[in-house]
Amino acid sequence: MEMGLKDKIAIVTGGSIGLGRSIAIALAEEGVNIAIADINEAEGKKTVEELNKSVKAIFIKTDVSNSANVDTMVKAVITEFGRIDILINNAGIVGPQGPWSELSEESFDLVVGINFKGTFLCTKAVTPQMIKQQYGKIVNVSSCAGKSGEQFNGVYSTTKAAALNMAQSLSGELGEHNINVNAVCPAAMDTGLMEKVYRERSEFFGYDAEELRKSIQSGYKLPRNLTTLDASNVVVFLVSDRTNMMTGQGVNITGGIEVH
Repeated sequence: MEMGLKDKIAIVTGGSIGLGRSIAIALAEEGVNIAIADINEAEGKKTVEELNKSVKAIFIKTDVSNSANVDTMVKAVITEFGRIDILINNAGIVGPQGPWSELSEESFDLVVGINFKGTFLCTKAVTPQMIKQQYGKIVNVSSCAGKSGEQFNGVYSTTKAAALNMAQSLSGELGEHNINVNAVCPAAMDTGLMEKVYRERSEFFGYDAEELRKSIQSGYKLPRNLTTLDASNVVVFLVSDRTNMMTGQGVNITGGIEVH
C-alpha cells in the first residue's frame, strides 16, 4: 500500500535507541529521509549509519529541553534538506518511581523538561516552516499512562497526558495550515525505558523485576507482547497520506489494556 512518504523529511527526537530508533527505521523503509535529534551521540551515529544504507540520514546532537539547542537543530535540518515534513516528538525519560511526596524538585524538572518542555520547544521550532510549506505531520509519543495515570509514576504520567492534550489543542490551531497533529499512546514495550521502570519498581515494592514484567504484560487482551514495531507502524500510518483527515487523536497501542 503506497503511503505517500517517499522523499519526505522527518525529525525524530530521541531516535538513537528504543522506540525512536524503531520509528526512524520504519519511516526510512517508506523512503523518508531522517534527522535524528538526540543527546546520545554514539548510538545516534550508529542508527544514522544504518539508515544511510537506504535513505539520507543525519544526526544532530540535541538536548530537547534547551531552546537554543532545538533552534540550532531545526535550522540545520532546513539547511540540509530544505524542508521539514514530519516531526516525531519521541524523546522522553521515565524518571524515578515512587510517591509524589518523595519526588525531588530536581527530578520533577528533569522529567518535565525533556518529556513536555522538549515536545513544546521542538513543535514551536518546526511550526513556522510547516506553516510556510502549508504542510506538516506531527506525532507526539504519549503513553497509555497519559490517559489513565499510573500509580507511583506520577510525573511521567502527567507529562504524557500533557503531550496528548497538546496534540489535541494544536490540531485545531494548525489545521488551517494543513498540519496534522496526533499522538500515540503505547503500553509497556521491551525497551531500555521500561527496563528502568521494572528495576526501580521492584526495588520500591520489594518484588522481582521479571515477575513485574510478566504481570504488566499479562494485561494484554491479545496473546503476545507489544513491540516497538507495533507502535512504529502506527506512527508511520499517522504521518502518511492515508490519514490526511485524521488529527487531534490519541491512538492507543496497548493490546486492549487501554480502550478509551
